[in-house]
Amino acid sequence: MKLKIWFSLFLVLLMAVGCSANEEKKANEPKKEETTVKNEQTNELQQNKELTKEINEEKGVIAGQAYIKNGTAYGAIVLDKKVSDADAKKLAEKYAKELKKEYKDIKVNVQAVRDGKNVAGVTFE
Repeated sequence: MKLKIWFSLFLVLLMAVGCSANEEKKANEPKKEETTVKNEQTNELQQNKELTKEINEEKGVIAGQAYIKNGTAYGAIVLDKKVSDADAKKLAEKYAKELKKEYKDIKVNVQAVRDGKNVAGVTFE
């Protein structure tokens, strides 16, 4: 009879230790919510105000922006309908070179859009 009591106590003790060890593991693991919040913060867009201003001052540019997101430098240029494909390509190349000069170690991608269509794209690795 005493053996059964001791055995039962041993099993209860063993289960308690196992449960507390499992809770300890969970406490040390990062919560999914925290990870998601951190990823959203790192995915934030960082605008290059100086280059954005330069792009917007160009003749034939309706709107433009230079920014960094997810470790890539981007240039987005929206052009007036009167801007030719050749001029669009020149603008995209100009700002791709400017971005690459400023951000040497990251990928650069510049797109020029006219009338809702991509008319020029330049990428530097």
